Amino acid sequence: TIYAWSEILDKMEIPGRNDIGALRVRTVATKDQPCHDFPYRDADGNYDPAVVLDFDYTVLMPRRMAATTTSG
Repeated sequence: TIYAWSEILDKMEIPGRNDIGALRVRTVATKDQPCHDFPYRDADGNYDPAVVLDFDYTVLMPRRMAATTTSG
């Protein structure tokens, strides 16, 4: 069984765009080890033996648009 967990590493604005932004994400997958304790690396920096994937990537996401109100 493959288990996985993800974390957001950073968020970035896209120059010239206010409708989208970017998130840097890390996804770590393990084989036959649930991820409730977030297995990754040990104190020496070595991967946990169950880790089969360490994927660092950036995704574009729509940004929330501020609500506008009109008076009148």
